Amino acid sequence: MKTRFLLTAICMFICVAASAQFNDSEFTGVLERYRAGMKMDGILLNADEQAVILANVDGLDRTADWQRYKSGRAVGKGLIIGGSSVAAAGAVTFVGAGLVYVVVAIFVAIGGQEAMDNLGRQFEPWFIGSGIAVGTGAATAVAGIPIVVVNNHKMNSIVQDWNNANAASLSSDVSLNFGAAPSGVGFTVNF
Repeated sequence: MKTRFLLTAICMFICVAASAQFNDSEFTGVLERYRAGMKMDGILLNADEQAVILANVDGLDRTADWQRYKSGRAVGKGLIIGGSSVAAAGAVTFVGAGLVYVVVAIFVAIGGQEAMDNLGRQFEPWFIGSGIAVGTGAATAVAGIPIVVVNNHKMNSIVQDWNNANAASLSSDVSLNFGAAPSGVGFTVNF
């Protein structure tokens, strides 16, 4: 009886060890992209943990790809933020110059048409420059949007590849039960 129990215990540990071979990653859970990083089951992963995951995505090292997409995403965000800032500054300049023009024009109107023409020539560069700033900034911001979207999609693809490759380890649970077994009563290991 003692020998049978010892053999059962040894077989049980061998089975658990055999099951562990199928899950060669220390990470088990659902991976998701969070900004330019990753979360696993809602917990933000640090750079070292991300490096371990990226080193083996379905047998491939995807670290260089991830860094390239992360850089592309940063460029797109820079275009959006920079372009929006330039467009906003141009709009504020246009409105400000317009208000100053109106206030000054009220006082210059007394001087006649020639004074108004001189005033128009003085404010013309402000209106043209601010219009160019608004147009250029808006175009730059709009150009950044597809760059961010494409790189986010590629990063999501890497995460999805990792999840698909590790789906078997996520769904297969190892359980140790005591009860009726094919050869009587004892421990059973299900995996």
